[in-house]
Amino acid sequence: MMVWRHTLSALIASSFLIAPAAGHAEEEREGGILGTGIVGTITRLGSIIVNEQRITFPDDLPVKNELGPLTAAQLVPGDTVAVVADLTGANWEAQSIRRILPIIGPVSEISSDETGRTFEIMGTAVHVPLSIATTVKQGDWVAISGLWQDEDVVATRVEVVPPRQSAVIIGSNLSVGASNVPQIGNTLIAGIIPQHVESGDVIRVTGIPEAGSIRATSLETGIFDGKVGLVQAEGYLSPPTSKGLYTLLGSGMVAFTDQPDMIDETAKVRLCGYEGKLGGDSTADASPELLEKLGCQ
Repeated sequence: MMVWRHTLSALIASSFLIAPAAGHAEEEREGGILGTGIVGTITRLGSIIVNEQRITFPDDLPVKNELGPLTAAQLVPGDTVAVVADLTGANWEAQSIRRILPIIGPVSEISSDETGRTFEIMGTAVHVPLSIATTVKQGDWVAISGLWQDEDVVATRVEVVPPRQSAVIIGSNLSVGASNVPQIGNTLIAGIIPQHVESGDVIRVTGIPEAGSIRATSLETGIFDGKVGLVQAEGYLSPPTSKGLYTLLGSGMVAFTDQPDMIDETAKVRLCGYEGKLGGDSTADASPELLEKLGCQ
């Protein structure tokens, strides 16, 4: 069940909000006006509804998509997206949209139970609920839309795609595996060691799929195609590290807590953050108009 958390200083998310132009709330920072970030799952169309926010767009607005050319009009419920938007009157107007596919790769194992199916892809488990009909077979390549929960992905949409030269994994940089090798979920990252990446940053790794790992050929950070300040994001909280740092997985926003038992990693949440900080007082400098519109107050 979706819950909201706003006050604990431990809660920090990675969705940023853009500041609208004249007549709207604006947030000016070095390098120009910031946008508003909205990260979540499309629940219905018209134009698209993400985190209960209606976002309009030109039908021909291009969408950044790991699978190739796509326009905003081709998005469907179940797609997970990171939108940079302006508040225009009562509605959001998308300035850029990136489709977020946490994992694209070959399915090495499949198991089933009363809740659905579980795919193993490059060592990471992907849970596919019964509500998502799928005919995926072992060996198929799939593109997964969904949200990270701890080291697994909870799928909101599954697409079978033609075999590709490169696999992709997108997620929060939090942990290291054997021999101090970085990993996303349970997928070890080989080939390229991330440089200048902070804990909680979202990284996008493209490379050759291997058993339990991906041999990286390229690595990028961030999820938005544009500068953002205030962000509203949907997802699950990570377990706090030994230093108390945690993130809203897949958002790039972090927070600290001295009460790790207060962090519920099982509940899907929708949180706001500002300039990479999650929850608490992090949004104090954001536009009140934007905060109210997103329900961040």
